[in-house]
Amino acid sequence: MNKVKVIICPGNGCNNIRNANWYGQFHDELTSRGITSVCQTFPDPYVARRSLWLPFIESLGTDTNTILVGHSSGAQAALRYAETHELKAIVLVSATYSDLGDAGERASGYYPQGETNLYDFEAMKRNVGIIHQFHSDTDPFIPLKEAEQIRDGLGIDDKGYHMLKGRSHFFDSFPELMDVIESIIKG
Repeated sequence: MNKVKVIICPGNGCNNIRNANWYGQFHDELTSRGITSVCQTFPDPYVARRSLWLPFIESLGTDTNTILVGHSSGAQAALRYAETHELKAIVLVSATYSDLGDAGERASGYYPQGETNLYDFEAMKRNVGIIHQFHSDTDPFIPLKEAEQIRDGLGIDDKGYHMLKGRSHFFDSFPELMDVIESIIKG
């Protein structure tokens, strides 16, 4: 059996992922625990185009023992990747359902537009064995109802949906993420 690999999918705007938000610190913590981790800067870091990010994720060698940890735009990439690829798990951090009316976000190509480009939640559930979602009650960018649409679409229960108080948009590390990764690995 292949060893579990964690791939960190950053939010947009990260032109050096190791020095952005919690990504580098999380990568270091994973590797110090013997967990294979990939923490590479994604192409097109400011627009985060789906057409570039999904092939890049594939180039990192995903398989059925891969856990995608996606933050913000990276959560959208993880969701869309899971529509067509089998993975061990996805962990979504500050995921949104829509582009929130932002033209820059719309340009990424992840979000539904009216009745087109809809999420295929059923395919995601078929392709991914475990799904966790983190959201904060103080996220200044992603309203709670947006996170709830993702939660409800995926049918995530209370064990998989983690509403944390006062964490903003999860710019800083949070120990609950490592707890979830370890629970996934231990099965």
